[in-house]
Amino acid sequence: MRLKRVIAVAVAAGACGGAAGVALAGHPRVDPATVPTGFLTAHHAINNIPVSAIHRAVQGRRTDVFIQHARLNANQATPYHTHPGPALVTVVSGSLIYQESRGRRCRSKTYPAGTGFADRGFGHVHRAVAGPQGADFYVVYLLPRRAAAHLIEAPAPRGCPA
Repeated sequence: MRLKRVIAVAVAAGACGGAAGVALAGHPRVDPATVPTGFLTAHHAINNIPVSAIHRAVQGRRTDVFIQHARLNANQATPYHTHPGPALVTVVSGSLIYQESRGRRCRSKTYPAGTGFADRGFGHVHRAVAGPQGADFYVVYLLPRRAAAHLIEAPAPRGCPA
């Protein structure tokens, strides 16, 4: 029952999105008074949420939640990276290409505004590339208590462009 509640809260937080975060070193926090109230996004489709990764993140009842508003310019890519826990991503404008290695091939999937994806974290290496109009997106991270970083850079996985 606890897992169902955690999943519901994580999905609701992802649907609400936001620019707020946890005030820890290296994680700047946006003043909530500067963010309008209300839903910043709603009814975005995120399929195939890795319940096992969410369960792993909340074991021991010591999980921190981070909510981030991120923006990439046209065709801009993040570095290849992983997260210390799962991340739920919802695209609110433009489009985002999610790249990851599957076997010996690089797999790319485009997510337009109104959709999103879940990344299982825990060492899974990937990157995001903005589409031709750029991308604004919200990410909800479920991380180990007091995680030093929400993003850990990594080399390009086998089969993916550097």
